[in-house]
Amino acid sequence: MYEDIIKGIALGAFYGAQAALIGYLKSDELEQSWRVVLTKKFWESFEPTKAIKTIVVGAAMGGFTQGQIYGIIPADPIVSNFGYDIIVMGVDQFVKFIVRRTPLVRLWNALKEKVLKLPVQ
Repeated sequence: MYEDIIKGIALGAFYGAQAALIGYLKSDELEQSWRVVLTKKFWESFEPTKAIKTIVVGAAMGGFTQGQIYGIIPADPIVSNFGYDIIVMGVDQFVKFIVRRTPLVRLWNALKEKVLKLPVQ
């Protein structure tokens, strides 16, 4: 049972990372090629706190569903990969709405400030 939850968290974090990358690649300010990931402009505009939030959302979803969203996504690995990415992106947008429009924004900003002030080792 715990193995399934750990696998689900790992898969969810992976899908969250993919969703974060896709979110940055959809920006109109970047050139229209996947090679933009290799450019300095992409990495200068990359915000780790946003990516970490999306990865955490994906990991939480993966842990909650144990890596499976039964009956929604077909068993084909490629289709299910994109399906999970779409679900994580949708939940991420919902979480963003909730955090920005409620008092949770203060908690989120305090968390970001503490994480960014940690010494790099």
